[in-house]
Amino acid sequence: MPNHPLPPKGTPPTLRFIAIIKLVKGLLVVAIGLGAFRLINHDLAESARSLTAHLRIDPENHYARRFIEKVAKINPTELRHYGIVSFVFAAELFTEGIGLWLNQMWAKYMVLVGTGFFIPLEAYVCIRTFTWEHLTLFIVNVAVVAYVAWCVRRDHRPAA
Repeated sequence: MPNHPLPPKGTPPTLRFIAIIKLVKGLLVVAIGLGAFRLINHDLAESARSLTAHLRIDPENHYARRFIEKVAKINPTELRHYGIVSFVFAAELFTEGIGLWLNQMWAKYMVLVGTGFFIPLEAYVCIRTFTWEHLTLFIVNVAVVAYVAWCVRRDHRPAA
């Protein structure tokens, strides 16, 4: 009898939850990409001023002024690049999400690489500029990688 791992049966609820989060993130990243493309032919400095006014932030505020100055420097080529990168990242998130939903091993490996890749950077950011949001993101991503790694290991155990 060959020593092959058993194929995964059903998708565990935790993997389904991670899949939903990946799909929602993918939708948000698509919205960002569409927003970048939509802004290509707009006066970004004026849009930033309108945003600060809408949020009732004094445009002479130091941070608001810096925001408007930085936004004004973004050119249409950069916006196109942001849009394209957003769509590529969204495609990766959708692929991970659908694959996890279907309990596919390749999707688990994608999550391990894709999410695990950012953990050292997130640890550095937590140490360099600590905020509770950074720490929460770091802990959640470590938990996701640990759980998916556990699932991969469990699914590769030989049948006894």
